[in-house]
Amino acid sequence: MEKYEAAEIIEVIARSIEKNPSQFHFKINVTGTQATAIGGGTGLSVQAVGGGPGSKTIGLQSSVSGANVEIAQEAANAAISAKMSELVENLNKLASELRSTTLDKQRANTILDSLKQSWIPNVITSVVASIITKMALGY
Repeated sequence: MEKYEAAEIIEVIARSIEKNPSQFHFKINVTGTQATAIGGGTGLSVQAVGGGPGSKTIGLQSSVSGANVEIAQEAANAAISAKMSELVENLNKLASELRSTTLDKQRANTILDSLKQSWIPNVITSVVASIITKMALGY
């Protein structure tokens, strides 16, 4: 495989991610309060404090509403979008490096290492690593 062919494959991966970032799914669970018993007994003990007879004052209250989940989802969407943009940018940097007349192997390896040590799905890092190390860099 030639360097320009390797660059094209990496650019196709980057374009695919850029056009359809939702091809990767993230599962998020939201839990209000969770109690775990350690060493027997109860995990969580709540006593009503204050108020008189018939009072609804309690010592602990935990709830998760749709609004809480939406806020968390918006924050997660922004973070995921930023990470996807960073991934596309790094893939494009690799492709650009492969297209240059004098390939800087150190720079290509640095970008590749940053991909390997990130959240990126293994399918992407293994394909890109294989292209870079075995084919384009001749390792």
